Amino acid sequence: MRFDEEKFFSALEEDAALPAESRAFAPDQLVECVACARRNPPTRMNCLYCGAALAAVSEMADLRRPILRALEEWEQGFNVVLPPGGRANLARGDQSEVAEWLGIESGALAEMLRAAEPLPLARVATREEGELIQRKLTARGLSIEVIADEDLAVESQPPRRVRRLECGTEELRGWARVEEAAESFQWSEINLIVPGRIQRKRIETDERRKRVAADAETVESREFYADESVLDIYSARSVRNWRIVSENFDYSCLGASKALLTTENFRRLAEVLKERAPSAVYQDDYRRVRHLLRFAWPPDEQAAAGGLRRSRPGRFLTAAVLSLSNERQFTRYGRLVHHFINRQEAFV
Repeated sequence: MRFDEEKFFSALEEDAALPAESRAFAPDQLVECVACARRNPPTRMNCLYCGAALAAVSEMADLRRPILRALEEWEQGFNVVLPPGGRANLARGDQSEVAEWLGIESGALAEMLRAAEPLPLARVATREEGELIQRKLTARGLSIEVIADEDLAVESQPPRRVRRLECGTEELRGWARVEEAAESFQWSEINLIVPGRIQRKRIETDERRKRVAADAETVESREFYADESVLDIYSARSVRNWRIVSENFDYSCLGASKALLTTENFRRLAEVLKERAPSAVYQDDYRRVRHLLRFAWPPDEQAAAGGLRRSRPGRFLTAAVLSLSNERQFTRYGRLVHHFINRQEAFV
C-alpha cells in the first residue's frame, strides 16, 4: 500500500500550539523540501523527515511557527528579548494567544510586560526563528530584539572569578590567583554591578536492577545542596565580568571595616563598590525576576551514570546522578542587562 502524503497532511493538526486552532492543509499549501523532496505543512521551518531548512513561501509566511525546544548545552542560540522600556499593553485576547504560542504562563507574560528590566521571551536555534517571533510580536505592538548567544559570550568568555581586590584611588585591581598578575578597571569604567545567588543541587540515586531490564527499584536517594551569594562586576570595555563568590574571597580590602561574619563582609564589600563606582548601575533584581527567566533560560540539568556500587557479596547497585544549577542563567541575565547598558552609553 503506497503512503499518501496528501491524505496524511490534510489530517495533520500541525498548529496545535496556536490557541483554538486545529488546522488541516490543502495539498497546494504543502512545502516541498529541497533536500529530500518530501512535502511538509507550511507551519514548519524545518523538514519533518530530514531536518533541512524549508524555503519560506511568501503567501503562507504567517502560518510558519518556530520550534520552541530546549537547546543542547553545546548549541549556540538566539534570544528573543523584551528590551527595557517600550512595552505595549496587549489586549487580553492577544496576551493569551502570545503566551500560549510561546509556552509562557499568561500571568508570567503579564509580569514581563510590566517589568522595567530586559527579559527573554524565548531562546531558539536559528536567527530565522527569532526573527519570525519578532515579526509576529511586533505586529501586536511589542518592541522585540533578537540577540545572539555569541553576543552575550557566556561560553566563550566565562566570568573571571576574583578572590582578592585592591581598591585604589583611581582603579580597582583584582586577582584570580595569588601567583597571577592582577587585572584592573578604572572606577569610571565600571558600569554595572549585579548581586545574586547561585544554587546547585545534586541528587544521587542508588537502584537495584531486576530481572526485567526496564524495571529498577530505588534503594537509596541522597541530596546535596549549595547556595552561594555572588557579585558580578562589569566594565564598559569588556563583555567578560569579574565574579566574587562570598564564601571564597579575601576581604582584606575592607581594612578596618572587615567584620567576623562572611555575610556582613559581603554586604560591606557591595557598599564599598557602589560608593567607589557611582556611575555603575546596581541591578539587584535577579531574585525577583528569576521565575520569569525559566521559560527561555531554564536552570541547567545534567544526568550522569555514577557507576556500580557493591551492596553485599554478589549484589550490586547502579548509581545515577542528577545535577541542577542556575549559574548559567544568572550569567546570561547579567550579560543581557550589560548589553543594553553598553548600548545606551554608546549613544550618550
